[in-house]
Amino acid sequence: MSYLRSVPHDERDYPPFSAIKAQFGFIPNFYRAQTMRTDLIEAEISLVEAILIKEGALTRRHKEYVFLVCSAANLSTYCVTAHCEIVRLLGLKGPEPEEIALDHDHADISEADKALLDFVRKLTLRPADFGLRDVEGLRAHGFSDEQILEAVVVMGLAKFANFVAFGLGTLPDFDASRINLPSGAAGREPSGLPAG
Repeated sequence: MSYLRSVPHDERDYPPFSAIKAQFGFIPNFYRAQTMRTDLIEAEISLVEAILIKEGALTRRHKEYVFLVCSAANLSTYCVTAHCEIVRLLGLKGPEPEEIALDHDHADISEADKALLDFVRKLTLRPADFGLRDVEGLRAHGFSDEQILEAVVVMGLAKFANFVAFGLGTLPDFDASRINLPSGAAGREPSGLPAG
């Protein structure tokens, strides 16, 4: 499940895990891999609640799409599979989440949504090429500065989660066969560990 040892925590003994299990029906490997430092888990849960879950300028669908596109750009099989399932669990209407993650340019979404996802993909992959022109392009598609700020922060949260999953060797919680990321992507079986 992870490169590092974990300390067993039963959701009945650890309220954050109990809340996660009540909401999603399971405890993600992402959090199980960090049980040596439950204070970090609690801080991450607070960030997720503030950035991704709390109502804001962007819709939850927009936030999940941003998370998916950034995770796919970072080759994070773990986060792409997890957030595809979250999109389904939430009942968010739209194209299949895998299509958004892997090929949003051809998805049946608005041109404004495509511009938003192009914006975060560029910031994820080519931050040195990113600038005011990119922000102005989103403004031209009707996005407010508050929405742009949220998109950037959600992208940052995705990148954080992607790299924590990489560093810990976290195995996906869900079937990754619908996700065709290039070879070497995160979510593969960590060396020396049994499959999931």
